[in-house]
Amino acid sequence: MDDVTGVYCDTDAAFSETLRKSLRGTAVNISLLTTRDPEGRYHGLAVTTAVPFSSHLPSMIVAVSHAASAYPAIRDSQMYCLNQITSKDIELLDKFSRSDLRASRFTNGTWRAGLGGLPYLATATASFFCSVATAQSYEDQTVFIGRIDGVRLADGSGAGECDPLIWINGGPAKLAGRAYA
Repeated sequence: MDDVTGVYCDTDAAFSETLRKSLRGTAVNISLLTTRDPEGRYHGLAVTTAVPFSSHLPSMIVAVSHAASAYPAIRDSQMYCLNQITSKDIELLDKFSRSDLRASRFTNGTWRAGLGGLPYLATATASFFCSVATAQSYEDQTVFIGRIDGVRLADGSGAGECDPLIWINGGPAKLAGRAYA
């Protein structure tokens, strides 16, 4: 333990557990990342690491594990789509999170082909079509910075009408009924 009470450093035995607990309490958005390989096959995964990076040069940043089945397709095609999902699409979250359900990822839902042939979810609050501008490998992940080439809002969606799905305390949560925002 450091000199500051309650602060753990990476050399402390309790650091890993304390870090895990603190990160679990951080609310993040859930997106379904989709891509296609050079042969046109669709690939995807659920991510909680997608965030806007710049509005001057419109970009989205996402971290993808090298072990993810979609990783080689993103690396080779240099494009991806981030679909921000709502509580209505929670059944897709399981399919995009589990490798044993990989074959059924695009069998349900309202999938369409968008820019560059990338699959997008018509019911997503927003879909960001990105081309990789740069990538940085770090340990077992690659951080992709994608230039936003196009964006699609769900039909009839407005900022106050959506019910985005977030991830907090190890699971999905709805924001509907919240007192603020």
